[in-house]
Amino acid sequence: MEEIVAPSSFSLKDNYLISADELSENILFKSAGIEIFSLKGLKELELTISDCQEEPSLNMYFSLQGISSAKPISSGQEYHVEPNRHILGYMPNFEGDYSLRGNRVETFGICMQEPYFERLIATDLPCLERFWNEVHAGREADISRGPMPITHQQHTVINEILACPYVGQMRRLYLESKVTELFFLQAQQAESMPEQPFLFIKPADIERLHAAKLFVQQHIFDPLTLKQIAREIGLNDFKLKKGFKQLFGCTVFDYLMQCRMEYARQILLDTHSTIAEVAYTLGYADPYNFTKAFKRYFGYLPSQL
Repeated sequence: MEEIVAPSSFSLKDNYLISADELSENILFKSAGIEIFSLKGLKELELTISDCQEEPSLNMYFSLQGISSAKPISSGQEYHVEPNRHILGYMPNFEGDYSLRGNRVETFGICMQEPYFERLIATDLPCLERFWNEVHAGREADISRGPMPITHQQHTVINEILACPYVGQMRRLYLESKVTELFFLQAQQAESMPEQPFLFIKPADIERLHAAKLFVQQHIFDPLTLKQIAREIGLNDFKLKKGFKQLFGCTVFDYLMQCRMEYARQILLDTHSTIAEVAYTLGYADPYNFTKAFKRYFGYLPSQL
């Protein structure tokens, strides 16, 4: 039977002494072999959680805001999921630390045990065939080479799960159908991603690329150009364009759009600013164009906030 945990009983707050004004954690659905959860950091947050998982699991994880990290003890290597990125992976076991940090942290995830995720086995796509071959061999596996950008369709399905209107058996059937839909959206995206030639990035250039990312964050209201950013951080256009995409999984201007849309969403949630005011702040001459861009990015209208 489904278990719905009331918002007042947060496991992370109980275990790590985090107050209600810092973290909002919610188990949206829990049944045999599957758990759907969401988490929001309500102010600046830096949290490390030690975990030991002995059972195999398939994990669909979406970092909506903030940076999520995992550091297995076995390798000691830390893996990061940047904002607006997602992963789909299989772990035969895990022992190590998970970390969350950022001025705003928001995550959404689905964790499945073996009896449940076996129903998702399909090999019609080459990426799925490779993935399930690794799973059946008991090896750690990822559907893609790295975290992928969250698409508008995926945002829409996540919002539909969060706003599920049903209870009882209807709720279970609805959420399970949405989990399946989300799984195949991830697989289709992984299959469609082009294989990019690997570019070796020197440590000094990695620092410059992080400086480029910070520069974009600090100038989201400015009409930026690639040449301007390259000149600011001391890299040529090619290294900035290719290196940024390889290091962060998106183009410079995709990241600029992400920063602008996340800013708009937060301002609309936290203040009494109108849609038109936010549009003009971000440089849109017509609020209608901002509304279209917002809808393309999040999958819903700003008025729905």
